[in-house]
Amino acid sequence: MKGGEGVYSYTRNSLLKKNAAENAKIMVREAIIENFDIQTKTFFIVDMGCSVVPNNFSIFCSCNSGSFYGRLFPSCSLHIVYSCYALKWLSQLPKDMENKRRIHYDGASIKVWNAYVAQFHKDMEVFLSARAEEIVPGGLIVLVLPSIQVKYTTPKLDIGYSHFLSIVLLIWSMRLATLYYPSTKEMTKGVENNGCFSIERMELTSPQSCIDANSFINNIRAGFEEMFTIHFGSKIAYEMYERTSEKIVEISAWLEDEYCKTTGQLCLVLKCKINL
Repeated sequence: MKGGEGVYSYTRNSLLKKNAAENAKIMVREAIIENFDIQTKTFFIVDMGCSVVPNNFSIFCSCNSGSFYGRLFPSCSLHIVYSCYALKWLSQLPKDMENKRRIHYDGASIKVWNAYVAQFHKDMEVFLSARAEEIVPGGLIVLVLPSIQVKYTTPKLDIGYSHFLSIVLLIWSMRLATLYYPSTKEMTKGVENNGCFSIERMELTSPQSCIDANSFINNIRAGFEEMFTIHFGSKIAYEMYERTSEKIVEISAWLEDEYCKTTGQLCLVLKCKINL
């Protein structure tokens, strides 16, 4: 993500994530009231996000540095874990996968699609197993992430990204995008296969309908420009996004006709089982 406070920084262009957090706020509050019944005067909450913006509050904690796809905190030290739009990022690209001329599974073969699904389930198993050791029995995990509710056809998850990236003709075998938006069925399967948590609440909503094309482009630029700059250089990355801005009418139509109809937001509340 693009740091700083410039025009295209994540600090000034995180409307999608802000909408996601606001949309889930009521559900999160209700879920904690209904399901958090641990008797303690002090409890510990961790936000496993992925942004680069400054925190609203100063915090002091004890943990190991590393990815949230692994152990970070002492055993039975956490009461509530919150993650908003972080788990859409896979820990790595699926291995042994040929996907030339593409950088994502959008519109790819069933083999590529299955490779992303398998990597998602592998990551969820690691994530949930690590949290099961860190969270006290009866503690909660609150997850908010984008979702699509389709079986394999021709995935439209990131058709917007595909439009932007197709401008860069130099892309051949670069496979950069490690994004995956799970369905409710896939998420349920991941939790049940792990066996350490019960699903206390699951909701699928559509918070994206209010975003306009300009805000959408700026949000993507804030999230991906740094990555493209590393691989292609600042000149090509800048030109790519400038040309994208020229497609504002096309992108507006796509947002209304496809993105907002196929992409939703999944909110889950998981409770750590007492007898593991």
